[in-house]
Amino acid sequence: MIEIIRYLLRRKVRTALTVLAVAVGIFAVTTVGSISESLEALVQSSEAEAMDRVFVQPENWDRPVTEATLREIRRVEGVAGVAVTMYDSYLEEQEEQVVTILINPEGFMGTRSDIPGLEFEPPSAGVELYAGRLPSPNSRAETVVTWKLAQERGLEVGDILMIRGRPFRVVGIWGPQPDASTSMAYVSYDVAEEMSSYASSLGVGLVYAFPQPGVDIEQLAERIEREVSGVQAQSPHETLQQVRLQMLIFSLIVGASGIMALLIGSFTVVNSMIVSVHERRREIGLKKALGAADTHILAETVAEAAFIGGMGGLVGVLVGFGVTAYANQALFDLMGLRLFLITPRLAIGAVVFTVLMGIVAGLYPAWQAARLDPVVTLRGGSGVHYVRNIILRLFDRIRRSTRAILTVGGIAIGVFSLVVLGSLSEYLNGFLDDGLAGSRGKVAIEAQEGVPFGTSIARVVRRIPGVREVIVAGNGGSIEREDTQGIGGRFFGIDSPTGEYGLEMPMKVEFAQGRNLTPGSLDEVVVGADLAEKHDLRVGDTFTIRERDFTVVGIWKRIPRDISGFNSLAYISLEALALVLKESSPISHMTAIVEPGADVNEVAEAIETELPGVVTTTASEIDEQIRPVFNILIGIMAGLFSIAVFVGSVSVVNTMIIAVHERTREIGLKKALGAADTDILAEVLAYAGKLGGVGGILGVVAAWPVVVAINFYAQTAGGFTILDLTPRLAVGAVVFSVLLGVISGLVPAWRAARLDPVVALRTE
Repeated sequence: MIEIIRYLLRRKVRTALTVLAVAVGIFAVTTVGSISESLEALVQSSEAEAMDRVFVQPENWDRPVTEATLREIRRVEGVAGVAVTMYDSYLEEQEEQVVTILINPEGFMGTRSDIPGLEFEPPSAGVELYAGRLPSPNSRAETVVTWKLAQERGLEVGDILMIRGRPFRVVGIWGPQPDASTSMAYVSYDVAEEMSSYASSLGVGLVYAFPQPGVDIEQLAERIEREVSGVQAQSPHETLQQVRLQMLIFSLIVGASGIMALLIGSFTVVNSMIVSVHERRREIGLKKALGAADTHILAETVAEAAFIGGMGGLVGVLVGFGVTAYANQALFDLMGLRLFLITPRLAIGAVVFTVLMGIVAGLYPAWQAARLDPVVTLRGGSGVHYVRNIILRLFDRIRRSTRAILTVGGIAIGVFSLVVLGSLSEYLNGFLDDGLAGSRGKVAIEAQEGVPFGTSIARVVRRIPGVREVIVAGNGGSIEREDTQGIGGRFFGIDSPTGEYGLEMPMKVEFAQGRNLTPGSLDEVVVGADLAEKHDLRVGDTFTIRERDFTVVGIWKRIPRDISGFNSLAYISLEALALVLKESSPISHMTAIVEPGADVNEVAEAIETELPGVVTTTASEIDEQIRPVFNILIGIMAGLFSIAVFVGSVSVVNTMIIAVHERTREIGLKKALGAADTDILAEVLAYAGKLGGVGGILGVVAAWPVVVAINFYAQTAGGFTILDLTPRLAVGAVVFSVLLGVISGLVPAWRAARLDPVVALRTE
């Protein structure tokens, strides 16, 4: 071991670069693994709490759970009682209703229950009161707050907290939550219902059913769903299964970045070990001449590779521990969340994994070292056995180019990961661009709670200057009544004098077959491309929606980028929707079409001024809220996948340093014959750029079938595609990889250009 360390210290730069490549890869794996460990711990801590209740939700959120539904649930055999929670994500009243992404918002909630003691449950299992007490039963002016909200607002027991303009006295503060911290104030249910903006959409609120002692909770969930109309019951097992599935998908997607980085790191270890064997061939020949067996040489070389892997793993885990500790503190202060958890099994497993990776990566160089002929190596030869036929000569030529092949392979893997990620970014941004184009000149109209929403509002909006027409629509829900998730398609009712669609269809629609609906028709339907393909529909065919038959009069062209199921929508008239749903006024959406040349924002302001209690939203407002979230998501994933590219660049640096070292005498000879420093610099950079370019091309070529396969799977499973490998992305990836190679080769090229020709020619 001491001999191995001495040799590695003699080659400090190459050793450092190889250890760095492995360390960066294991840092990525450790970071991603710590997120999975944290989520698993969070799930386990809340598992006991979740196992004692059934979450009951409406089949269609447009028709929330009512008091009558609660009475039906209570009558189900085995139900001990129900709890209902009303919540809101804002402590203060919002002046304007816009699409907002909330991360751990400051909110309030209230719960009422048939079972005493559930009105003020702790924010998570095991948390106890830090100070004070719980509010008195039915108190309308007391609250207990979470630790994070108290810290953010500087609250102590006895202080006043303003919620929606109403004063509440803080009578208790919950203790800190270990893994995640919420910013929530707990009040009585009646008060929360009065203040919540979501009361109209939530109905009575979020509903939980509790089983009687000895009742199987899974069977109870099935019984509730079977006996209570209009609801679906989610058992704890289903809830946890969904959470774990989401965790698995997250780990697979994000963990791919670390795996790719490690794969490139292993290429770097192989590369470094091959050069190590080449440099020490005379030393190895001497050992074999003095009696060292092939197995001794093999073991020594593998041990060196394992040591490099272990050192890289140890450094990566230590850096990961420090970074995640800092990130946890920053995230907890900002969002009340500790996202990372490096457990002993994760740390030890990561180091052991890198040792094993080093052993595997060192097998081929070790086998090569064990095969060296001691006589030939001591005479200064390569030690490679004579190749007698053309096939073996070709193989030997490839073997001697292994370093370049491994470097190109490492870059190809990094570029492959970025191209796949870039395809996702291209698709998402294209989806938003298409939606913005299809929604241009439209204003969505909604009514606040308690404001009547019907045809009278549409008549008023039509008279506002700048409004060309108003589209009135209603949401019918899933096409098949038992399809509570709308997987098989959804349908809408629409009254559109112009034939255009509202903002619930923010894409330009062109018909592949047939025509649009006849206004007021009771038996006509137009369908999307996927819906037509799934049911083998043609114009004139009969299509059944909720046991009512309609004649297909139009099928629109496939919307190319569709992650929201627009191709699986069906539209009928608003009058037909009323018959299907058996409701007199099923209006849920309105969209104002703005006249050409009119300012959309001014029209939206005029509508809100003319109709107090009405809220408008334009396509640009939605885009301003959603696009940054998409960009942040892509940015985070790009940062993770860029680790693989960084390791690839380290591999290029390593390769170029070795190449310059091996060609020292050749470079010295060129300079002695008149080659300028710039000539040497350009030659080395060109070689580095060629490595990068070839790796980039291979990465793009490898990504294309993967993109096709993923899109095929997504289309088959969910009826949509998710990746878009555009020409600009492919060309950009290759150009980027060339620049990556050139930049990575700058330091080795600069060292080569500075070589003294006299010293270089004397080099062995």
